[in-house]
Amino acid sequence: MKMGVLPNKRSNQSCNSLLQRISAHKSNYWIGFVSDPLTAVFLLYWDARVLRAEPIVLMATYVVAVVSFTLAEYVFHRWVYHQGETLAHAGHRMHHNSPKILIGMPWFMTTGFLLLVWYVFGYRFHVHFVLSFMAGLTTGFSFYSALHHAHHHFHMRSPWLRKLNAHHQIHHRFATVNFGVTNRFWDQLFGTAYRKRTESPDSSRRAHSFIERLAAAAQAVLSQAGQRIHNN
Repeated sequence: MKMGVLPNKRSNQSCNSLLQRISAHKSNYWIGFVSDPLTAVFLLYWDARVLRAEPIVLMATYVVAVVSFTLAEYVFHRWVYHQGETLAHAGHRMHHNSPKILIGMPWFMTTGFLLLVWYVFGYRFHVHFVLSFMAGLTTGFSFYSALHHAHHHFHMRSPWLRKLNAHHQIHHRFATVNFGVTNRFWDQLFGTAYRKRTESPDSSRRAHSFIERLAAAAQAVLSQAGQRIHNN
């Protein structure tokens, strides 16, 4: 039985190794910047022109999906990129080790998944608004990719972008905080925003010592009260 398992493990390892090499290739990185927006445009076009989806609902669905991506970005960054032993985790670990390396999800995996969604919901079953929602998520992902690239390769002048950049650079120093790349809202909501300690170590020790003395005094008072009750 063991001899039947080993080839499968080797096959999976070789496949993961190949995908990691593709992810770290410059051509894959730059193709994704083109293929993702084009796929989003295609999905919107199909929903609007071929399926004849209601324009107002279509645009509302698209905007909701763009905003929803900010939460998906936080969830994936915190619980997928920084946990487990997946291809995404391995690639993100490479990014933390070399922040300027041009690494990204293999473009054909993203495009292939989106085309599968198009085939099922748009081509076969003609379901409205699913493609618009996926186009919105893809737009959010494209914006995330562009902004993340700017964080590591450009010096930005906009105060808002500089604050976001500082927010992300702190994440590279302390990997358990500041998971947001395009925004800081979800970090603040879930309590993972970096908090700089303002008190000195001496003041912290003094506060801790004071709390210990206060607890000891309270324990002594309770002990004396218990003895009096017992004597009565």
